[in-house]
Formats: sequence, C-alpha cells, structure tokens
Amino acid sequence: MDKICKRILQKIEIQDFFDRICSLNTADFNSILLKLFSLRTAKSSPQKVLHTFRENRFVAPSSFDPIKLHQLELELLSMTSKAGITNKLLSPVAPIGSCSVFGCVNQNNVLSAVRNVEVLSDPSNILAIMLSNDILNNQIDHTRCTHYATTTRVVRGQKWEGENQYAHFGIFCIVSTAQDKGSYLCEKELLKHHLQFYDNLIQTRYHRKMTIVLRRRTGYTAYEDFFEKMYSATKEMFPDTPISVVLDSENNNYYKGINFKIYMQKDNEQIEIGDGGFVDWIGKMTGSKKNRCLISGLGLERLLLL
Repeated sequence: MDKICKRILQKIEIQDFFDRICSLNTADFNSILLKLFSLRTAKSSPQKVLHTFRENRFVAPSSFDPIKLHQLELELLSMTSKAGITNKLLSPVAPIGSCSVFGCVNQNNVLSAVRNVEVLSDPSNILAIMLSNDILNNQIDHTRCTHYATTTRVVRGQKWEGENQYAHFGIFCIVSTAQDKGSYLCEKELLKHHLQFYDNLIQTRYHRKMTIVLRRRTGYTAYEDFFEKMYSATKEMFPDTPISVVLDSENNNYYKGINFKIYMQKDNEQIEIGDGGFVDWIGKMTGSKKNRCLISGLGLERLLLL
C-alpha cells in the first residue's frame, strides 16, 4: 500500500495530498468523495458494470441455497428469543471505523464508503455500539445482563482461497453486557448464558455434544487468576462436557482475559462451530471500566456444511 501511495503522489505531484485531504472536516471530506465517485461513474457504461460484476470478487453471488440459509437464520433467532435474548435487525452499513478503532482489524480489510460509513464487516461491534448507546440513554437496566443477537451478511477485504470461500458470508452473533458485581460474578453469568445457548443448539439441531476449548488472554489485571476462575466456573456449569485449555498466545488485541471455541464431533472429526470471548469495547464507549462485554458468534455457511 505504501508503494502504491508513493506512486500516486509522484503522479499527481502533490506530496502532502493525503495530509491535506485528511485535514478536512467530515462534511467536506464526504463531499470530495461523493464528487470523485460521481465523476468516475459518469464515465462508466452498462458494459463496464457487467465487466465489474464478472471480475470483482466482492459482488460474486454465493452458491449456497438461500432458502436453507434463511431457514437456519430463523431457527437461530427463534432459539435466541426463547433464551431471553433480544434480536436486532442491522443496517448493511456501519459507522466508519467500527472495527478498526477498537484494534480488531485493519481498515484496509473493510470496505470503506462515503457518508462516514463502511460496509458491515462484523455485527459484534455494531451490537456492542447499540448496547453502549442504550446504556448511556438509560434504556436498559444495566444491573442485569442484557443480550442482543443478530444474523446478517458481512463483507471482508481479506482474500480467502478454496472452495466455498467468498468475500461475503453470513454471521450469527450474540453480544452481552452487564455491570461488574465483584468476584467475577458478572463474567460467570454472561459466559454461562452463551455456552448454554451453543450447548442447546448442538443438542437440539445436531443431536451431539459440544467440546469447549478455553484460551487464556491478557487484558485483565490478574488475568491468570481470572482465567482459573472462568475455567472452574465452566467445569461446574458443564460437568459432562470435555473442556481443554490453551495457555500460549496470551497477547491478543481482540479478546481480554479469556476466549472460547466451541466444537462438535462429526465423523470422527472435531468441527469448530463457535468462537467468543470478553472484549473491552463497551467499557471504552461508555467510559466505565465496570461495564463488561462478552461476544460470540458462528458462520452460517459453516453450519450448512455440517
């Protein structure tokens, strides 16, 4: 990217071009972008649009059966509703920087757009933003656990290789929050709610049992003690469930303290179906370190392949 930018600057002969553009206020910056795209599309044609459709991997349609996928979405959202989780229908775009400002992903891997938005790439961040907004507006009782869930299609800039790999795919996710109660009681309650949901999903839909892998992460002041408490609580919640731990790769910009992976057995193979963990996003947005946040999710297409 740096080489490309240097080449562009040499071509237009304005070495401080990017600094000048970025110094504009948001309204003026968006006006520039709108004008640029307007000029570009004015030179296009129906044939060029077709060519873009044929060549651009971001617009290629998925080969999965849309009926089966939407049936799966309905089943998952019905399960969350029964589990006391509030379902949300998201916009296909998010505020610009919704992922990158939390250190979750490079902005180059997100499809940035005009009007201060980007194409949705992770619904977990948006649900956390919605929960933070509701906390600040006193629209939820934050002394109790609140859970939001959604299914949506996302677009990501990374180039995936292999069969059934697309720049866009379906995601189901749950994001939960509550205030710290001391002794990790809040975290235990949030973790239990998520793990119980996935346990129920595997048992009712696939008639199998889940396996849990817990990874220790930094991010809590006494993260080793926190991990031990979460591990013990998980063993107590699911005494008949195989649980293993991973203590390496502790540093992680995404998860804090702990993250989990959910597997199920199929044809003598362990298939990963879910991933989640604690993040500090809601604490940062609301300005209170007492606000805990647990996220988890799974890929819809991956479930359709099971």
